[in-house]
Amino acid sequence: MNANVSFRQMDSSPALRDYAVNKLERVVDKYVHGRVDASIVMRVEKFRHIVNFTVNIKNLTVKGDSSSEDMYSSVDLALDKIERQLRRHKDRIRDHKPSKGDRSRPFTMSVIQPPNLEQDSEFEEEFAEDYSRFSGEASEAAEAAPAAEAAPAAEAAPVDGDTKVYTSAKGEEIHLVRRSDYAAKSLSVEEAVIQLDLMEDRQFFVFTNDETDSINIVHRRADGSFGLIET
Repeated sequence: MNANVSFRQMDSSPALRDYAVNKLERVVDKYVHGRVDASIVMRVEKFRHIVNFTVNIKNLTVKGDSSSEDMYSSVDLALDKIERQLRRHKDRIRDHKPSKGDRSRPFTMSVIQPPNLEQDSEFEEEFAEDYSRFSGEASEAAEAAPAAEAAPAAEAAPVDGDTKVYTSAKGEEIHLVRRSDYAAKSLSVEEAVIQLDLMEDRQFFVFTNDETDSINIVHRRADGSFGLIET
């Protein structure tokens, strides 16, 4: 296993590093054979000891995070989540054969501030860790693809920085306060469904359909099934 451990807002701890990596290896070895890459981030916020695990297996990502008043307990709780996901999907992960090649395409996600919300509210890029950053150099497929045409929902007026203000039909101001570019990795529909199912706290996942080279979205439905949005 190739594991990268980082500490934020706290001192580096070799003991914590070894504990987290060794326990992760024991969990993963029960269900997975072959190359595994992992990222572990530990940080302290006031009295909360927070740990985030990101494990990449056969082009799929498994995540687990937790917080408590003790970092060792947080590690245990996060790894319990990862083991639960690996156990539930062990047959699908074992038999999974990753798509060949990477034809990732760029897409943009923005944070929109609804009317009557305070201007100085803080927004987090809660989905940023699910996707790699788009470098600005589009793939050949993306460069060749025509730009999508869509009618604007409202008129936009640029304001300070990258922020834009939209005026709704009711005359209310809607602020677009953050805009970030990401890369949607190339997956089959089946892979995308597996990926979303591995992400227990997510309602949708954006990917590049490896058959059509177009951006698609899989999402959870209220009845427990999955929906597919094709573009």
